[in-house]
Amino acid sequence: MKTFKKVLLPVTASALLLGACGNSATDSKEDTIISSKAGDVKVEDVMNKMGDEQIANTSFSIMLNKLLADKYKDDVNTKDIDKEVEKEQKQYGGKDQFESMLKQQKMSIGDYKEQKKLQAYQKELLNDKVSMSDKEIKENTKKGSHILIKVKENKDDKEGLSDKEAKAKAEKIQKEVEKHPDKFGEIAKKESMDKASAKKDGSLGYVVKGQMEDKFEKALFKLKEGKVSDVVKTDYGYHIIKADKENDFDKEKGKLKAQLIQTKIQKDPKLLTDAYKELLDEYKVDYKDRDIKKAIEDSILDPEKIKQQQQQQQQQQSMQQSGAGMSTGQ
Repeated sequence: MKTFKKVLLPVTASALLLGACGNSATDSKEDTIISSKAGDVKVEDVMNKMGDEQIANTSFSIMLNKLLADKYKDDVNTKDIDKEVEKEQKQYGGKDQFESMLKQQKMSIGDYKEQKKLQAYQKELLNDKVSMSDKEIKENTKKGSHILIKVKENKDDKEGLSDKEAKAKAEKIQKEVEKHPDKFGEIAKKESMDKASAKKDGSLGYVVKGQMEDKFEKALFKLKEGKVSDVVKTDYGYHIIKADKENDFDKEKGKLKAQLIQTKIQKDPKLLTDAYKELLDEYKVDYKDRDIKKAIEDSILDPEKIKQQQQQQQQQQSMQQSGAGMSTGQ
């Protein structure tokens, strides 16, 4: 199934590299950063070398971090972020391996935590600025489970079955589930080839519209609570899908709203740029350099530019996936 499409927030990693300069940054291009007998290095020299857009991205990232931290520091529990990072370290095989992975991206654990804090602050901003009713959340989410019988991707695939075998097995399981709907979880645990959900009785949790393959999604959203679908074929194989009771909706709706907001921004980046502009106005942000102001307005605060960046990234991801498929013989 498709992975969730993450919104492309225009905050660059360069903020982490130059973040330490944020408090002492100079306002004038004529100010000297480094002096020597051979000559001085001025702000203007660095800006000319790096380019206005890169400087704009870095400057905006540092400033955005300051604004968001000031506005939402009481709404974000940093201890929870520390716990999340500790959990991720364990998943990567321990602190040493996790730090090694971060070093490849020129980051420390401290940098990574700061990045996660910024993401948490951004979520709070968007939660404030993008309105969404409980009705809208319910219409765009559905709690479900499934049993998957995989179809072989190629002749070397040892896990899947042939199309004919997979279909026959799925139809047999579907009949069994219809006879004993109360045993769906038990059957999923035994038969489903989606190992991650099988461990949880086939549960996928809440599915957000646009998250899954179209055929799967349409089948799930048509179902009434507790009902089971006919066999549904997707690119991954054959599914038996069940609509689960949404008795924990009130507890989960905050997370679901955040996911739906991301989907909205993916389609309409203006929601994000408008939120940024309101924040900048609220804090009376004043640009000291007109070239940097123009670069920020023409890139970070331009919805069309964000769309172009999203498209470029999606193309790159598609090319990488295509290359990975070719290298594995898929």
